[in-house]
Amino acid sequence: LNTEECRIVCISLTCEEKELIKRLKRDVELGKRTDNVIGRSIERISMYDTLNTIKIDTTNMTVGEISDKILEIVS
Repeated sequence: LNTEECRIVCISLTCEEKELIKRLKRDVELGKRTDNVIGRSIERISMYDTLNTIKIDTTNMTVGEISDKILEIVS
């Protein structure tokens, strides 16, 4: 695999705590996750601030808007 012309862009998709809880509760209700994921995820929110990544707050964004933002960043 030739990676000579590759560029790595590190992006973290984040959201506000209230939105995170809402999204995770929906996943729990659908059986995609167990309910203990909510507490664990909330505990980790502050860790994103320490990452050397570009952060995108997805709180009020659609999937299309998020993908457009990612394309804007990497283009």
